[in-house]
Amino acid sequence: TYGHSERVTYFAKEIGQRLNLPRQDLQLLEYGAFLHDIGKLEISREILNKKDGLLEEDWNIIRQHPQWGAEILKSVASLKPAIPMVLYHHENYDGTGYPFGLKGDEIPLFARILRVADSFDAIVSNRPYSSPMAQEEALKELARCSGSQYDPQIVAVFLEVMKSIKLY
Repeated sequence: TYGHSERVTYFAKEIGQRLNLPRQDLQLLEYGAFLHDIGKLEISREILNKKDGLLEEDWNIIRQHPQWGAEILKSVASLKPAIPMVLYHHENYDGTGYPFGLKGDEIPLFARILRVADSFDAIVSNRPYSSPMAQEEALKELARCSGSQYDPQIVAVFLEVMKSIKLY
């Protein structure tokens, strides 16, 4: 949703600023963050809004959205640099993510940033198939999954960012 994209963009930019990324990189990170789920345009509303749990076949469709998003961005020359963020934002640090099972530094930095920002917002937001988690619990979950799902350096930076922010 638009609100999710806005929040992910905000969190990603905050992480990028804490990492002292150059202004041009921050701008690219913002574009990629805002567009990270554009591939979901290819998924039926029926699946995206399912309340009673997703079937394995639904998950198989949803897991294709990073690739669909990359395809969409290929048609806009100025957005091509954002393709790796969109394509790899569901890769896990330990190699268990999708679509390619990349691990560690094989995953571009900006995609590792998006992985944390996107996951946090998903965890604390009301979704058709899950209730939101309290902010403190969500931060504990990110810390628990640091090194497996998430880059430990990015999680550490995000936890620092969140010490000064109370959103939910």
